Amino acid sequence: MVRIAMAEPRAVSSANPWLGLDIQSEWERFSQRETTTSSVWTSHVWVDSMHCAACSGRIEQSLKQHAGVLAVYASAASKRVRIVWDAQKTSPSKWFANLNEIGYPALPVTEYNAITDRTVQQRKMLWRLVVAVFCMMQVMMYAYPTYLTGSNDMTADMVQLLKWASWVLTLPVMLFSATPFLSQAWSSLKQRQLGMDVPVALGIMVAFIMSALATFAPGGWWGDTVYYDSLTMFVSFLLIGRWLDVKLRNRTAGALENMMRRLPHAVLKKNDAGEWVQIAASNINVGDILFVRPGEVFAADGKVVNGNTSADESMLTGESDPVMKAAGTKVIAGSGNLTSAIEMQVEQVGEGTQYHALVNLMASASTEKPGIALLADKVAQPFLWGVLLAAIVAVLYWWSTDPAKAVMSAVAVLVVTCPCALSLATPAAMLASAGTFAKGGVLIRRLQAIQAISEVDTIVFDKTGTLTENLQQVELAEAHPDWGSTLLLDMLATITRDSLHPVAKALHGFALQQDGSDQLPMQHWQEVVGGGTSATFTTQSGDAIEVKIGNARFCGITNEPETEALRQVYLTTGATMLARLTLSEQVKPHAKAAISQLISQGLDIQLLSGDRIAPVKNLAAQLGIANASGLQKAEDKLQHVKLLQQQGRKVLMVGDGLNDGPVIAAAHTSIAMGTGVPLTQAQADMVVLGNDIGVLVSLISHCKKTILIVKQNLLWAALYNAAGVPLAIMGLLPAWLAGLGMATSSLLVLLNALRLTHWDQLDWQKGQA
Repeated sequence: MVRIAMAEPRAVSSANPWLGLDIQSEWERFSQRETTTSSVWTSHVWVDSMHCAACSGRIEQSLKQHAGVLAVYASAASKRVRIVWDAQKTSPSKWFANLNEIGYPALPVTEYNAITDRTVQQRKMLWRLVVAVFCMMQVMMYAYPTYLTGSNDMTADMVQLLKWASWVLTLPVMLFSATPFLSQAWSSLKQRQLGMDVPVALGIMVAFIMSALATFAPGGWWGDTVYYDSLTMFVSFLLIGRWLDVKLRNRTAGALENMMRRLPHAVLKKNDAGEWVQIAASNINVGDILFVRPGEVFAADGKVVNGNTSADESMLTGESDPVMKAAGTKVIAGSGNLTSAIEMQVEQVGEGTQYHALVNLMASASTEKPGIALLADKVAQPFLWGVLLAAIVAVLYWWSTDPAKAVMSAVAVLVVTCPCALSLATPAAMLASAGTFAKGGVLIRRLQAIQAISEVDTIVFDKTGTLTENLQQVELAEAHPDWGSTLLLDMLATITRDSLHPVAKALHGFALQQDGSDQLPMQHWQEVVGGGTSATFTTQSGDAIEVKIGNARFCGITNEPETEALRQVYLTTGATMLARLTLSEQVKPHAKAAISQLISQGLDIQLLSGDRIAPVKNLAAQLGIANASGLQKAEDKLQHVKLLQQQGRKVLMVGDGLNDGPVIAAAHTSIAMGTGVPLTQAQADMVVLGNDIGVLVSLISHCKKTILIVKQNLLWAALYNAAGVPLAIMGLLPAWLAGLGMATSSLLVLLNALRLTHWDQLDWQKGQA
């Protein structure tokens, strides 16, 4: 590949990745000016690898050697460094680079604050677990002698001393480790709701109160038996499940944050004088020319205007191979420049980029509840009332013979029926699959789609851009002899310029390659779904003419020559045909194998296309699709899908998301194919960013596996409770064993969900070997 050598801008060296922080609007986010007129600033940064006084001392000593750094205060306890510096003598990028060189990479404290809540939550949960386990071990050590010795083997004072010691060691568990359950239960009760932590909190409080009464006021109906060992063990087991749940959720949230932090802080922009100047990425505007070096990330959507390179788009499309980028080729925000420096022109910024759309999709999908999860929520409320009723039954059953055992049996019921496994059964599996799909280039707009796709029995495909490649081979078959070729190409380029349809894009690219211009004055531009586009042009004589580009029906062509392999598009004005163009299309790789696999799974495959009948039937024959229809407008496709639904079919619509909006919205579920889809407008439940139609086979299989695991989790939670409640009521299940069973149940649910973190996208190919 021939690359154009480009001079490196002199404004900035490429060796320092923190150069973006040298822009004042960027450093102001984590710095404060000493006075309104001073050039002295105080910045706060976070250094995770600073663990001791030696670390902080080395950081202070190294940074103080920089000219312009006036003072440094590093605290290993808080992992923060305060730096006082003069903006006229130094810049943040220099001392950020220095920290990295000495082995202490730093983050602006604002970026740390964005993730600190999540990390603090996980660490605090771990500390709660550590405290609970430590106290449990000590309490068990004090309880151990009472299990092995007889009533006369230890003096009463020694037994009482062990109880007091156990009470003291249980206090940290109650005041620190168990607070998440107690506070959440109290919040639920204040709102007059029965939350899932209410039975847990009741069990903890009753066990502690009973044990405290037996310690300080023995001899009442509560007896003299303490349950500190069971209480601390129960809290420990419960916290293990909660900590694993927090860790799994944080892993999903971390993937989203990594995507959100991927864009650079600053870029190099060419100013009006032709010089490269550094600006904040937030100040990029459409039309700006940016310089992007190898190893940097594209900060906006645009096209290459100078140079050749390759890009890593794996995070956005799931395609691991580098994508070649020549002049005129589109580049995507968030993808990485791999091989050569290039200049790019910005076409979309901020919320308009595909990158932002992907982040929004991930964020919205991670907060949505699918139908099966809503079912679990509905079951949870009556389940909790059933738990309380079972606890009352246990009290009534034992009260007449042993009131203390009655209360502890009720505690065991509350503990063993803790609905943690029930509440985790669905979200754990769904979120695990959502993260797996995102890594493979499939984004979920609605988690409900996982359940819906697992239920489909009919798949309706669009043709262009879905089963076939976007049309690239364009030829000018006929041209009107009285119209100049230059004018025809200019009109073709201009009228197709603003359309997102794959055919229009191919025509626009062809016209530009033939030296056509897309800058003719144009008015009243309109696109008709399933037909083409029309616009009004003004001739040199001042006359306004309406020009159409599209299929024969849209353009009023009655004597269209029929071909099997070629698609024909017409450029007309009134009844005059200005040009006839032919477009050849190619079936996507693996499409035939994928369709064969789907049919072998018992799915009914149908093809609906707005293209002519002949090429649609030809493609269907190549792929082995028996039911195919051409000349289908959007309303025709919608009517067809509604008819299938009236027959009781569960329909999955797979299209390009552009002209299939109504049918995509009406189908049981839907998938949009291709990186060219404008994700902010897509109506599909899932978006496959890559170009491989074979992904659908493993996608459907993984959705079915996900729902199977959800059902396994729900069944396990139901069976566990069905077995545990009778044992607890009968007094055969001590509280500590109930806590162990409850925690084990939650752990098994999480481990079962982790089976969904691996997705073999090549499963469908193995069937073709």
